[in-house]
Amino acid sequence: MPIWSERLVRDMTRMPGADHSYLKQVCAPDGDEVRSALRAAVERIGPVYAGRARDLLSSLDNRRFFQGYAEVVTLGMLAGQGWKLRGLVGAGPRIEMERPDGRLSVVSVVSFLHQTRPGGDEQTRQRLVEALSRVASRHRFVVLIRRWLPHDLDPEPVRRALEMWLGQVGSGAWEGRYAAYEDERVALEFCLTGEKAKGRQSPLAFALGPFVAHRAMEVLEPRVVNELDRHVAGPAREMPLLVACVSDQPWSINHGYLRDFLYGRPSCTMTADGVTEYEFGEQGGPCAFQDPLYRTFSGLALVDRDPASPLEARVQALLNPWAGAPLRPGDLGVRSFASAGGAAPPVLRWYVEGGEALPLG
Repeated sequence: MPIWSERLVRDMTRMPGADHSYLKQVCAPDGDEVRSALRAAVERIGPVYAGRARDLLSSLDNRRFFQGYAEVVTLGMLAGQGWKLRGLVGAGPRIEMERPDGRLSVVSVVSFLHQTRPGGDEQTRQRLVEALSRVASRHRFVVLIRRWLPHDLDPEPVRRALEMWLGQVGSGAWEGRYAAYEDERVALEFCLTGEKAKGRQSPLAFALGPFVAHRAMEVLEPRVVNELDRHVAGPAREMPLLVACVSDQPWSINHGYLRDFLYGRPSCTMTADGVTEYEFGEQGGPCAFQDPLYRTFSGLALVDRDPASPLEARVQALLNPWAGAPLRPGDLGVRSFASAGGAAPPVLRWYVEGGEALPLG
């Protein structure tokens, strides 16, 4: 039985509204290539997964559909490296796979849907910057954008409030250099530079933010830990666990945040011939990979997609050198932060295996 029947594709094409639905988008005439790629990936994974793929990828609920996409991308990547699907375990589900070395592992796929749109948000940010640049004042200032702006933002109320503040600054009624503008949708901070605009110079010196790396970690970290806790409390607790976090938009996470979360702080950093290596001892602070409770945690794969290239998934992995059954740099066929093995304490670096962009089909 196919994932999408001809009737389903026809009904989705004719259905009014729901243009935001991933299912309707892949059933559109220009979605034929994406459907073909997903079908090919499901066939590569094997018949054991076909029923679940059909259930998820035929859902109008974007959360369910994207969970299916996330699993197909992850399992298809592993199948391409010789991993074999053996079964689905429990809620979620947890996916039991056989590694090329014959060892059974559990793969947990966690999907992330963003509420923001990178292209549209950048355009909104630019509209705000242009409006603030028009304030009727010669006092120069900096603006910090503390969170993503709503796509339908009207920047004029912000500009008028800013002009009122700068008017108070000019009259001497305001003490200090800082002010804030915040409501339920917008959070901005302003700081005077102490300079005056000259000639046709804009009063807005520059805009900062939004900075999303720490917010992304605030979302990622608890979900990964939740998967680890589920694993150690389950019947397959002794099996190695690979967690794949799949995002519908590019991950914006600093590698330093990831290293701190997974490995702790490095005790030594070395750079030679353009390659940086990190040595990790046992005193790097609390971290997931060195926690004895999570000794079966073999690695974290970060997967994302560029909305402009739906047929490609970008993958990078961070592997655990302290795991009971560690993965090697080439086991996933993607760019991996890993140890070559043998060193104590372990020394890790980035290994490029097969590139970062993987075709779905």
